[in-house]
Amino acid sequence: MKGFYNRIRSVLTLGIAIIFLLNLFIKSNLINDCNLILMLIVVGLSFIVVSSTTLIIGGMLFGLSIILFLFYHAPLSVWQQALQENIYLVVMFTLVPLLGIPIRHGGYFEALQGLFRRYVYSSSRFYLLVSFVSAFVGVLVNLAVVPLVLQISEASSISSNKKLLSSAILRGFATCTIWAPTTAAIALIVQLSGASWILFFPYAILFGVMSGLVGYFMTMYEEKRADKPLASVVEEPDLEFDVGKIVELSIFSIILISAIAVVSLLTGMHTVIVVSLAALIYPVIWLGIIGRLRILMRDFKCYFNESLPKLQNEIILFVGAGLFATSINYSHLGNYVSVILSKSVGQNALLLAIVIIIAILMLSALGIHPIIPVTIIGGTVKAAAYGVTPTYLALILAISWAMGISISPSSATVIALSGMTGQSPIYVGPRWNGLYVLIASGVMLTTLTIIRLIGWV
Repeated sequence: MKGFYNRIRSVLTLGIAIIFLLNLFIKSNLINDCNLILMLIVVGLSFIVVSSTTLIIGGMLFGLSIILFLFYHAPLSVWQQALQENIYLVVMFTLVPLLGIPIRHGGYFEALQGLFRRYVYSSSRFYLLVSFVSAFVGVLVNLAVVPLVLQISEASSISSNKKLLSSAILRGFATCTIWAPTTAAIALIVQLSGASWILFFPYAILFGVMSGLVGYFMTMYEEKRADKPLASVVEEPDLEFDVGKIVELSIFSIILISAIAVVSLLTGMHTVIVVSLAALIYPVIWLGIIGRLRILMRDFKCYFNESLPKLQNEIILFVGAGLFATSINYSHLGNYVSVILSKSVGQNALLLAIVIIIAILMLSALGIHPIIPVTIIGGTVKAAAYGVTPTYLALILAISWAMGISISPSSATVIALSGMTGQSPIYVGPRWNGLYVLIASGVMLTTLTIIRLIGWV
């Protein structure tokens, strides 16, 4: 029965994505309404199969939203708007896994394993490479980066250090969630804050690099403090290593990100829409250029049977977030958030950033997924009311989200790594990464303050 539900949900989810993109050009209200019905069915089917953590978070988002709408007598049009608020995120999450097909079948996986065997013979190099690959590949495949990097890193015997491995993956992936337009976090934050990703990107990628450097130096310090010698293995310089494939992967990835930025700038289309269209078109171009186009049709079955059924968590969380944000705005309860912030920080931009970041990190450590506070704050706080730009607010939320998912026991990354290490999410999240999150947040906040004082943001 579960397999039947998954097949139906996969068909409908893919249908929602295709219909949504086609309707951007057709602009039919009837098609829009049909897509809404499909969305309701997919959400219902997703609730049947979601895990306990997502069920709790999703249940809270949907339950509170429904209560608010009923209490404030919201008309049908508001319910419709709320359910479709984040449909573009569902579309993006549906199509982005297609970008992983060239990575899996373009020869890059083997090349990365060769890179580990050839050059990774110390803990410091192991951390650097695992975190870099997590950040780099995470831009294209999002949360699927965890099992991919786990398989690649097994080429090194240092992967037996589970704390080092999990820290590298978690902290590496967090760096791309600060800036990458292919991640749902940035798509949601840009939409909520009203910021332009083109203006947001230069500062966000700087913060991604900074958080990566903090993670590296802290991990090396933690290893020494634990009286663990920086492990090393015998260098094997004669192992074959396909440099060309690594260069090829880098070029295709850079072209993808650059194309998304250029198309968004020239056409004025929402970055998330451009990412979704790129996920449909770019794998065809990519595999065509390297002469492996037949793989695309063959692997589409794998995408349909494996990738699409795993989207139930994202569907519940982001549809629920859109519903919750709309209910907060419609009920005007969000005004209390603005009032509290206004009385607490006034027009002080630095104090605003500190309060938001600390609040989200504290809630994350207590097990509340960052999507909830980010949705409330992003949907109710208007940057102009505090004398800051939408870009400034978006950067605050991006820092909070990236650091929040690094310590939240309810975040998908922490849960996945918890299963890998055999440790509870409390250990993998707050205990192993709490100090890192505080220091990295402080460094990024200091830099953001300096940038604002200069007048750049």
